[in-house]
This record gives sequence, structure tokens and C-alpha cells, in this order.
Amino acid sequence: MEKKDILRLYPKDVTLRGGQKVTIRLMTAADEEALLEFFRSLPEKDRLFLKEDMTDPQVIHRWVKNLDYNRVIPLLAFSGERIVADAPLLMNTHGWSRHVGEFRLVVSSDFRRLGLGLILSKELFFLALSLKLEKLMAETVEEHVAIIRILKSLGFETEAVLKDHVKDIHGNPHNLLIMTHDVKSVWKRMEDVIRDSFADLSG
Repeated sequence: MEKKDILRLYPKDVTLRGGQKVTIRLMTAADEEALLEFFRSLPEKDRLFLKEDMTDPQVIHRWVKNLDYNRVIPLLAFSGERIVADAPLLMNTHGWSRHVGEFRLVVSSDFRRLGLGLILSKELFFLALSLKLEKLMAETVEEHVAIIRILKSLGFETEAVLKDHVKDIHGNPHNLLIMTHDVKSVWKRMEDVIRDSFADLSG
């Protein structure tokens, strides 16, 4: 599937556990203010481990200004006009890791345990498959039990644990988990199933 065809998949409406509806679509430059409001609304414990200070308007502005769908496919989930989740798939267009995608996910606290995190994770995984990425990676801290559970349900495995590798906004050290998924193996299994199906038909 071509990237232009993938991008046409959005927006899409999904129904969460309990019947609540949200819309998933690609981020645009017009979402700058709403994205800043989303990150500022997160409780401090959710902002402890963000790689950048996403409550800083300049950081959000730079993120939006440099938006490039060839390098990142940024999915946002909306409840009405409010952003309730941010789920970008980041890619390198050049260099030795251009076959690898990075998986990120942040969900508003009042939209957790409703299935939204799993829905967005599956969307990102589907995008990775469609873009023929060979490997997916995600970085998280050991305290993010729910995110780890979702990643494991998709087939991610812990590849490394880096002791005291990250510090939160208060300077406290935490272990960093690097989790990966061999997307290439999924493609191989799909090809094997198709090949076996044709063999059965021809036999």
C-alpha cells in the first residue's frame, strides 16, 4: 500500500468500551493549541518521562512546524474538539535504521481502561506493516505497566533494560525498557499462509 493511500484511511471513528466515541485522525498544523492543551492537562506523573517538555509552547510549535508525514505519522484521538491521545509513529528516511519505526503513545487519564490505548497501538502496528517497516521499537520505563501490557499483547518483547538510564523531571533515575517487535517475521508468516493457500488450491 502506498503512503498516500494509507493517509486516506483517516479520519476514522471508533467506539470505546462503554460506548464512548472518538475520532482518530492525522495531526495538522492547526492542532498546535489543542496539542499543547492536551499535554498540559496530563497529571505530573504522566509527564515525568516525556523526552521533551511538551508543556512548553516552543517545543509544540517546533514539533508542528517540522511536521513531515515521511518522517512521522502522528495520530491524534479526539473526543469532540479535545485531544485525548497522541500516538506518533516515527521513522528514519535515511541511514542504517531506516527499516525501524519508533512507537509512542500517550493517553489522557480519563480515557484509559476504555480500550483506546490498544486501538491506537493496533493502528500504529498496521501502519508499520503497510509501510513495510521491518522492526518496531518502543522505549518506556518500568513503571508504565499498562503500556508494557499493551505492547506485549501486540508481540513486543523486552530487548534491553538500561539501569538508571533516564531521569524524570525531578531528577530521579529510572530504568529504561527497550521493547522491540520483529515486524518482518509477521510479513513472512503472512507470505507463508498465502503460499500454503495457493498450494492447497492447486493440489
